[in-house]
Amino acid sequence: MSGLRQFGQKAVAVLAAALLALIGALPPALLFGLTRLVASMVFLLWRKRRQISVENLLATGLAGTPAEARKLAQASFLSFALMVAESLVVKSRMTSANWREFVTLKLSPEAERLLADPKQGLLIASAHLGNWEVAAKAVAQLKPMLVVYRPFNNPELDRVFHAGRTNDRLRLVSRNERNPMRFLNALAQGEMVALMIDQHVYDGRVRVDFLGRPAWTTKSVAMMHFTTRAPLIFAVAVRTAPLKFEVHAVGPVTAPRTGDRERDALEFTQALTREVERFVRQYPEQYMWGHRRWKEA
Repeated sequence: MSGLRQFGQKAVAVLAAALLALIGALPPALLFGLTRLVASMVFLLWRKRRQISVENLLATGLAGTPAEARKLAQASFLSFALMVAESLVVKSRMTSANWREFVTLKLSPEAERLLADPKQGLLIASAHLGNWEVAAKAVAQLKPMLVVYRPFNNPELDRVFHAGRTNDRLRLVSRNERNPMRFLNALAQGEMVALMIDQHVYDGRVRVDFLGRPAWTTKSVAMMHFTTRAPLIFAVAVRTAPLKFEVHAVGPVTAPRTGDRERDALEFTQALTREVERFVRQYPEQYMWGHRRWKEA
């Protein structure tokens, strides 16, 4: 890496750290008010993502008219902005002693039993709906969790944004890290491994139906489930009020097994995608619609 590029990355990281510190010092009411203003401005100015969101909503039928699609798309932009602001507040305020003041658990009986078993390793799948940062921090209070995340291209910026997120119950691992034993060891120790499963991917994928349209989806979750035999739960944190969330955990997700590994991966991923779809239909305004989810290639 050239010295100039390295300097640029560090400069961006320093500015980001200063901005995050400033934002974190604001009273929540003021922070959320500014967040709404910024979200409205970004929606107006970021034409490309606004257009993608509107097109996705119209194509899935979740909005019947362009006006309805635009309204839902704007709500989606706001939801994402609130997710960032909420995460900054929760990072400093949510603790092992008070986390239930922020979160209400809505668990299926079987998910509740699995989460309560300290020896049972679990796979957790989630989607870009509501506040996935809060979902991870809350569920990690029940059982230690290892979260696989997509890092920034700028490693300095990545360190700034994820500083303070790791503790003895919640650890982050870049998806670029090629160390499967780390995941296997976590599951063997009765911990959770969490992955996002609702974005377009180019490698290691299967084509499933999502909201009535074919979508390329990672099969890594299915393959990890087949290899480890760890039960898989789908979980999301839905925003119900300012700094109030419901964490829904359902499962374990299952699908018929035929012995054909590729076919079984497709069927399992489709079953998992149905859970994503169920929550997206229920809370479309809290889903991240600006992603090109239905690419053909």
